[in-house]
Amino acid sequence: MKSKIAALFATLAVAGAAQAAPTYLPVGAQTNVNINNVLNGGWTQCYVGTMAQAIGSAAQNVLSACTGDYLMMAGRVTGSNTLLSLAAALRSEAIFNTGSNTNNTHVANGANWYFSANWSWGFTALNDAVNLNSCDYQNSSPMSMCLHTLDGIGGYRINDIVDLNNSTAYQKIFFQASAAQVPEPATLALAGLALIGVVASRRRKSA
Repeated sequence: MKSKIAALFATLAVAGAAQAAPTYLPVGAQTNVNINNVLNGGWTQCYVGTMAQAIGSAAQNVLSACTGDYLMMAGRVTGSNTLLSLAAALRSEAIFNTGSNTNNTHVANGANWYFSANWSWGFTALNDAVNLNSCDYQNSSPMSMCLHTLDGIGGYRINDIVDLNNSTAYQKIFFQASAAQVPEPATLALAGLALIGVVASRRRKSA
């Protein structure tokens, strides 16, 4: 009997298990973050490449590999454990289409994001403007990143380090995380009824 109840609780736990939301979810653009803060905070690395590597039209090389609820874009010196720049947001917010040939941005989780197929993708601090032609050519933007979403062109900037389109000394790196999943009420109700049935059956046999 005890083993049956234990098995039922185990089934309930698996059926209703929640994927934890990231415990590290910084608001706004960040600089000089240890990569272990990210990896230990509920994120998994899903893409890395040098700034010279193209991420493809509409960032297809990244988005096909990074399918989680949250996306984090970061830049670093190649192989370093220090992320020079990063920002995170819900995936849908990070790739919200702001249009090409414009300086439009979209506020998501405390940062200005922009995304357009065959143009550029990036972020900057909330109080910063962008000069998209096609990447962000703003003279001073110390908390920012910009990657081209054009075939054959890499990433342009990490903070105020610019002209990185052909650089292998710097990398772009992406992480993904899941949003919290609430156990389905129907699953919990069915498991609860099953548990009541097991207990009732046991009582009848004991009577």
